Order: sequence, then C-alpha cells, then structure tokens
Amino acid sequence: MKRITANWGLKLASLIFAVIVWFLVTNINDPVISVRYTNVPVSIKNGNLITDKGQVYTVLDGSDTISSVTIYAPRGVIDSLSQSNIVATADIQKLSSLNTVSIDCVTNKYYDKIDKIILSSDVVKLNVERKASKSLALTATTSGTVSDGYIIGDVTTEQNMVRISGPESFINSVAKAAVDVDVTGFTSNIGTDADIVLYDYDGNPLDTSQQGVTMNIKSVRVNIQILETKYIPVKYTVEGEPANGYALTGQIDSTPSEVLVAGRSSVISGLNVLEVTDENLDVTGLTGNLTTTIDLTKSLPTGAVFGDSDFNGTASVVVYIGAVVEETFEISTNKIAIDGAVDGYEIFVDDSEYDQISLTLQGLRANLNAINPSDITGTVRVSDILSVNELEELTPGTYTGPIVWNVPDGVYCKSAVSVYVTVKELD
Repeated sequence: MKRITANWGLKLASLIFAVIVWFLVTNINDPVISVRYTNVPVSIKNGNLITDKGQVYTVLDGSDTISSVTIYAPRGVIDSLSQSNIVATADIQKLSSLNTVSIDCVTNKYYDKIDKIILSSDVVKLNVERKASKSLALTATTSGTVSDGYIIGDVTTEQNMVRISGPESFINSVAKAAVDVDVTGFTSNIGTDADIVLYDYDGNPLDTSQQGVTMNIKSVRVNIQILETKYIPVKYTVEGEPANGYALTGQIDSTPSEVLVAGRSSVISGLNVLEVTDENLDVTGLTGNLTTTIDLTKSLPTGAVFGDSDFNGTASVVVYIGAVVEETFEISTNKIAIDGAVDGYEIFVDDSEYDQISLTLQGLRANLNAINPSDITGTVRVSDILSVNELEELTPGTYTGPIVWNVPDGVYCKSAVSVYVTVKELD
C-alpha cells in the first residue's frame, strides 16, 4: 500500500505530463482546422404539409441559401470534404408561428469527426398564403420594323389562353399575359415560338420563377403575316343622270384620292386602281353637287386590306354638277363632208343659197367656252339621204341630208340640223 501511495505527487505530475504530450502529439500530427463554404443551398422537406391544405409557400429574402458554412474538423477530415458533402435541410414539420423553419446542417461523411459547424443563418423564412388560379387571354404583339414596302398583317397564337397558379397575392397582381416577336427586317410570314410574359397592372413584367408559381404553358407558337404594300388611285363610277338642264362636270374630288393597299404579292401586283361602285354615288335628279362618304373597304378585292392602320376605310367624295347652257355657232358649209358615193354621179353640199349653217350646242359653260368653231366638222351620209327622202337610189337633183356633227366631249346638239345636197351626173 505504501508503494502505491508513495511519491504520489511525482506520479500525478507524470500522468499530467503524459496527457499533455499525447494532446500535443495528436494535434501536431492532425490538428483541427476550419474551412468555409459559400452559397450552400437548403432543401425544403415535407412541403406537402402546406400544399395539402390548399396553400403555397415562397421563400423570402433568398433564405434557402446559406451565405457561408464554416466547418471545424481535423485536417485529415477537412481534406476529405467538399461542398457537395454538406447537407442542409429545413423540415416544414418545424414551421414556427412566424413562418420560419430552422436549418439542420450535417455532412454526409465523417460527421462524427466534425468538431462543429457554424452557419451564417440558421432559419428559412417563408411566406405562406392561400393558393389561387387564374385564366388569362393571350395577347400577341410585335416589336421592331419590317422592311420598307411591307406591313404586319394578322398576328395569331396557336393557343389563346394560359392558366396560372400560385400565391394569391401574386395571382391577384397579374393583369395580362402576352408574347412579343421581333419582326425587324422581315419580308415574309413568320412562325416562331415565343415565351409568355406576365405583366402587372402598371405594365411591368413579373418574375414567374419564384416558388409556387406555375403556368400550364410557358411558350406558344406565334404566326405573323407579312404583307406587301402599294399606293393606288381611287376611281369612282357615278350612277344616274342629274335633273333636266344639269350635267356632270366630270370632276370628282376624293379624300383620300389614293390609298395604300396591302396583301400577298400575287394580289398586289395586279391591283393598279381601286374601282368603286356605290349606291351613294347616284346623282339622279340632282341640281347641285353630290357630297357623300363612301366605305372603300367594300371595293377591296379578296385578299387585299388597307395598309395604313390609321385609315378607317372611309372616303369623302364630291361629285360636281353644273347647269347646262346653250350657244349657237356658225359653221361654214365647207366643213361638211359627204360620206359615200354613187357610181356615175357627183354628190356635194349645195352652198348656192347659204355658205354657213347655224349649230346650237348645249353643255356646261366651261365646255362651251373651250370650243373653237373652226374645229367643228360634220358629215352627211348617203345612206341617211336615202332614208330621210325614202328613196331606193339617188338620181340627179337636190336633197335634204341630216348632218352628223363631230363635237367635243361634254357637249351635244340641241336639235337636228340638215343641209341641201346636190346630185348630178359626172361630166
């Protein structure tokens, strides 16, 4: 017993020294060090505990990513680890009344040799609210500018509705769903897939990547028609006749006088004028100008449209009508020619009694003022002489022959005029 207790102080000191030596040896050979990993993702477990209640959750402030994770462990352990060995989870079963979930962080190997793990943040913050859904009509727009001489025609989508689901606050903020296609430089039809973008009521795009937001389709096929354009004049056909004593002046004013039409090249290439016939262009019985509006879209050929989006297809038209006046002109008999001949006979206008013939013309004042009497000519046809005088053939003598006058357009003879025609045997 004395041997055991003898020199106990020395023995205790030896034991303490041995422990210190062991500690120094082990730490010198494999010391505890630390390593820091950044942006470690946190996996959410048992999310169905929320979704099964008709609710959805979204992670707030990016709290499902840990900014830094620091691991303390022996060098040999640290050297064997990488960020992929870190397992960070947040179990919804641990959801607090403040909608936070504590983070559990372990390693999937050598965990029992880890000294400690320090996290820069230890909870995931959630927003939990009722799930809502909404169906939206898809609208399609274009951006950019097609090549000169072309315009955009119909823009259609192969699906016209999209259904979205997610947090009620998000769904209530969605005002519309739309797709946009850049048409810069195109000269032919476009068919392409475009991503669907959701917009709030201020026209700002919304982020649909957040948790809990789903769309039944995320892109849609868009078909865009590209049409060739061309300017063509408008020509109007007037119906009916003005009242007695009045006539069309021939002047028609139209606003616009030409239109931009658009369509496929096969349609546009053969379209050089827009022919317009309309019941509103009836001047029957009028004594003054006809002022009306015409819907030009009714006159467009199949496959053509108006190329100006600001033009509604309506034209303002004025058809001018003037009073008919008359004026008498003296025409020399030498301006009257004979049309036809009789074998063995000479036929000529007899000017022995008078060498001028009075011709009364009717028409608009402007048309009458433009007449030069010396330009007026007339013709007496042999066939008309026979008909008027009820003859089978001509024999020597003097006959009455009606004159067919050659007068300018827009004027006409008030009454028939005849002249004496002499027939005599050839010398």
